[in-house]
Amino acid sequence: MAKRRVTKIDPRKELSPYINHQSTKNKRKKNTKVSASLSNLHAERRRSLFRRLGSIVVISLIAIIGLGYYVSPLANIGSVRVQGADDLSSKAIVASSGIKASDKVFDYLFNQKSVNNKLVKKYPEIKSVNIKLSHFNQLTLQVKEYSTLGYLKVGNKYRKILANDKLGTRAISWSKADQDKPIFIGTNHESSLKEDLKLFNSFPASFKKEVKVLSGNTRRKSQIILVMKDGNVVIGNITTLKDKIKYYNAIKEKAGKNSLIDLEIGAFSRPLTSSEKRAYDIT
Repeated sequence: MAKRRVTKIDPRKELSPYINHQSTKNKRKKNTKVSASLSNLHAERRRSLFRRLGSIVVISLIAIIGLGYYVSPLANIGSVRVQGADDLSSKAIVASSGIKASDKVFDYLFNQKSVNNKLVKKYPEIKSVNIKLSHFNQLTLQVKEYSTLGYLKVGNKYRKILANDKLGTRAISWSKADQDKPIFIGTNHESSLKEDLKLFNSFPASFKKEVKVLSGNTRRKSQIILVMKDGNVVIGNITTLKDKIKYYNAIKEKAGKNSLIDLEIGAFSRPLTSSEKRAYDIT
């Protein structure tokens, strides 16, 4: 039997071209990737550099413009207005603030606390002050005042009783007052006014709205008289009236209009006399 002829093949020789081709192809891919990465890195560095340079230029321009404005006459205060303090003198407020025309605008915009403290200390009705800038060099002092609880009658004038339990600076005429607020009379001493305010603030909100006059002109220091907007008069004791005032509406319904309701010791009512109506200015 004839022997089959075997051809010997070296696999490495057969695969060598393919391997070399793949190796060359991979090297090209790697070189392409590295080249692309380097290009992207350079581009990103250029963009980052331009961004930093742009930021530096913008900041520098702003600083130059700001410095130029600060040293120019435009930065000097041209005028000062006051808003929110109708009963106070605007000129007096500006003078008390210490602001002068030769001062720089930014000195007060960035140091508002100093102006606020001066005015709050000077005027009891001022709660806070905020400074605003308009038209480059015009300042506006925006004043926020304490709310008004009522008015203390001093002679023929009236002074605000503020929510911080202090009195307003100015004495005004009745025509300029909020006539819906109660009037406190006969409380010339600070201690008695504080006691009357403490009593008044202890009343329910609905009852406080109906009080027209709170009078300390009484026979006894412990006694208090309330003239109501509905035409009734309430007499009570300073220490007990806050607990008895809850009976007022029920007694008023039975007593009717223009009655004297006495809550000082017990609880009774009677019609007001003609002389009492005149004394309490009830028509």
